[in-house]
Amino acid sequence: MGCTISKVFPSFAEKFLKEAKAGNSPELPQDVLMEIFALLEVPDLVRAGSVCSSWRASYISLCKLGGYRQAQTPCLLYTSESAGENVACLYSLAEKRAYKLTMPDPPIRSRYIIGSSHGWIITADERSELHLVNPITGDQINLPTVTTIKPVKPVYDDAGVVHKYEYPCHVGGQHNWAEPSTYSLRLLRKYIFKKAFLSSDPSMGDYFVALIHYPLAQLSFARAGSDKWTWLPPHTDFMDCLFEDGLLYALNSAGEVHAFDLSAPTVTQKVVLEDVKAYIEENMYFARAPSGDLLQIWRSLATNRDDYYVDQTDGDDSEHGSDHENWIDDYVDQTDGDVLQFELDKYEDDLEHASEHENWRAGDGLKPESDEDEDEDDLEPEPNIDSLVVNTNMIKVFKVDFSAKMLVDINSLGNSVLFLGYNQTLCLNADVYPQLKPNHIYFTEDDSLYLFRCKKNRRDTGVLDLENDTIKPIVSPELWSNWPVPIWLIPNPRKMISASHN
Repeated sequence: MGCTISKVFPSFAEKFLKEAKAGNSPELPQDVLMEIFALLEVPDLVRAGSVCSSWRASYISLCKLGGYRQAQTPCLLYTSESAGENVACLYSLAEKRAYKLTMPDPPIRSRYIIGSSHGWIITADERSELHLVNPITGDQINLPTVTTIKPVKPVYDDAGVVHKYEYPCHVGGQHNWAEPSTYSLRLLRKYIFKKAFLSSDPSMGDYFVALIHYPLAQLSFARAGSDKWTWLPPHTDFMDCLFEDGLLYALNSAGEVHAFDLSAPTVTQKVVLEDVKAYIEENMYFARAPSGDLLQIWRSLATNRDDYYVDQTDGDDSEHGSDHENWIDDYVDQTDGDVLQFELDKYEDDLEHASEHENWRAGDGLKPESDEDEDEDDLEPEPNIDSLVVNTNMIKVFKVDFSAKMLVDINSLGNSVLFLGYNQTLCLNADVYPQLKPNHIYFTEDDSLYLFRCKKNRRDTGVLDLENDTIKPIVSPELWSNWPVPIWLIPNPRKMISASHN
């Protein structure tokens, strides 16, 4: 009673697909075929849908109904110079093999990738305009123009066409802008975008896009169908976002969490978690664990050069590790080594401190001279920049204890798995994703200052085993080009329900 193919023959779908690969496509009723397809990872599902017309019909029906397997294993989306300008590659952690995907124009290798949520990536083209793209279906949605992001202004030529942007850098004090610099269309994206997030699958209709952007790592958002970005002042220095229960939660670099209700007639905001007692300079993330706990993740970086912003070190690994152990010790309450106390008292200069820090991270001093139309490839390279290497040196995971207003240091994720990078931060249960390694952190590069200065340099990717604190490559040899940056993606085969998105 109620038996299905998946219950009776758990490996049937895999054997079935192998037969298809060998050129044998069994003729089965569509309902049976769809039940088999519903067991597949998306890369295999897409491949099965291309075998013959009847399989294609079953594939399309399954995707329209949303009957495909929902617990899809994250894949690594990347590009390869040999694959072509319009081709992205998808490395499946489940199958340990790569697939090629033809992407819509403009060419994917000409874009910046600044986010991944719900199976879509958020990209910036050569005019610094943002687009949502589903790499599996090829669907694409244009987001509101960059000129509606404060404080960007368009510069028009004699024919009334936008040919440059004016964009000021922060010079201290809350929202005090310097005289604007002039940027070419393609160069602005290098200095303004940090990370972007989606509230839900755009294929289903309504959604929000949240954008962390410079100066000061501020927040703006846009709703589906909107023609402009809405600014969320006066808060700054944000590092990560997540949408949950109809609210946007944003984490800043001091560990403070803000909640925004974007659906209200007037956007409301409140602080749901006060800041940590000291200012933090590491990359920070947060995610909801399968257990329901809210996790904060701190990622520190190491470099092989002592003149780079990440560390002042001679490159010796042992000395480097000691420095970063002190980084944690400075914040941990001396009476309890496992508990990080929140500072309840506010410091008046916190905002100013954060502002100075973000101005620096955004590339102050790297911007083109005012009124010069320089492209990013025309900028004078920094000495020995090609030899610069930045690597993840330490990742610490904390559980937020809201009642005690504490961060609790956790040494193990148990059966959970973390995915860090430009993607929506993910914490998954390895019991549901058996191809993933429990108590491991899969990470990709997301340090914008390093990335945009060093597009040709090796990317910081790997898998951290929290049990023995070792890092191994995701795959060896590495398959990807260094630019655009590789990003984690949960494949989504659902087509958009309305052409009105385009």
